[in-house]
Amino acid sequence: MADTYYFIKDLINDLERGRIRIPSFQRGFVWQPNRVAYFMDSIYKGFPFGSVLLWRTRNPLRTERNLGPYRLLENDPEYPIDYVLDGQQRITSIFGIFQTSLTAEEGEDTDWTHLFFELNTEASVRFQYLEDFTNYDSKKYFPLKYVFDSPKYRQVTRNLDESLAQQIDDLVERFTKARIPLERFESEERKYVATVFERINRQGVELDTFQLLSVWNWSDDFDLQEKFKELAEELEPFGFKEVGSDLLLKCCSAVVMNSADPEDFMNLPGSAVREKFDEIRIGIFRAIDFLKDELNVFSLKLLPMENLLTVLASFFASSQKQPHPIPEEQYKVIKKWFWRACFSQRYARGGAKSTYIDLVEVKKLKAGEPHKLGDFDVLLDGDFFIKKAFRRSSVATETFILILAQGKPLNFIQGTNISLQEVLSQGNRKEFHHIFPKAYLESLGSKYQDEQINLSGKLLLTC
Repeated sequence: MADTYYFIKDLINDLERGRIRIPSFQRGFVWQPNRVAYFMDSIYKGFPFGSVLLWRTRNPLRTERNLGPYRLLENDPEYPIDYVLDGQQRITSIFGIFQTSLTAEEGEDTDWTHLFFELNTEASVRFQYLEDFTNYDSKKYFPLKYVFDSPKYRQVTRNLDESLAQQIDDLVERFTKARIPLERFESEERKYVATVFERINRQGVELDTFQLLSVWNWSDDFDLQEKFKELAEELEPFGFKEVGSDLLLKCCSAVVMNSADPEDFMNLPGSAVREKFDEIRIGIFRAIDFLKDELNVFSLKLLPMENLLTVLASFFASSQKQPHPIPEEQYKVIKKWFWRACFSQRYARGGAKSTYIDLVEVKKLKAGEPHKLGDFDVLLDGDFFIKKAFRRSSVATETFILILAQGKPLNFIQGTNISLQEVLSQGNRKEFHHIFPKAYLESLGSKYQDEQINLSGKLLLTC
């Protein structure tokens, strides 16, 4: 990866020629006008504003995004393409403010592109937007559109006194000499590019591995994003509308490749997913039926770890539209594995390696071969819940809730069965109460600390 820079004019030229492009997995342009103004002020004053990260490739992506309101021209096929991975907001701001060659797409907002530099002012930020950018005092404001438009620039300064002209000359010189820090790497290796995306994700940049895979590896007659959207809509009535694209992608990878490691997604063959998509879909729905019917898991919010669904989808996947019933012995093994995985918090921190091991063993179980599914260490004693604080985000608490649900709780007043689907699908803290009233425990003074009062073992599920 080489570090270099762009002059603004060169950056605009490469964008106009279509050599720099925006991949569709990037979000759109979201900066507000005031942020654009402050960004221009940072360039003008020489403040640091971050580098731009470009990925160079000779293989264009199947789908791309406009640069803000502008549709970029096609790139010369003899030249490689630089896709913007980080810095899209800055690049779009620079292009929109200074370019004069491209017309925005119909219906797109371009008011933010008409930014002015205020002359003869002591204001800390001299860049501002005017209510009417077509009618302004040329002796008070200078349009940034003219900075790299020599004829317009000369025409404006010709009619100004020397002091005003000098301010504009200084402005133009600063933007002409400004350098945009640039990092560029070149690779056609998908796993390497995916790793770069993952690192950017850790810095808070919204990049989606699933969207990347969709635009990179799928044919025009099979839109993976559309398939996942349809599947999510089907899952909504069953209480699993929260199943997102990343989890569905893990399920696909588990069925096709026996792996749920994000780095392996780049090698996930599109043809295999297309061929096995019905099998994957059946696996997901049967897994959810198992969770609801056998374990009272009526919502993804109640599943202690997402990768539990990944392994279950692999186990229940079938090429038959009407699969044979699961043998009772296999059901017992799966249920035992489920609870051992929950108590050991097996996938609590991602658990790609553990998930891979379990996927291999699930495949053996499914084929009726000797297996070791569930044969892993579980440290469990009688004080397990007494020592655990009640936090809805913890694996231990989710497991505690599911155990309570297995007891088929009754309504205190009527003695009838509680509709767990209705209660658990809502799954909020209001459904849980202290066995001893919290106010009473607090009234005992220093005998009980707050963390003791909120231990899981001192709460129960109510309706």
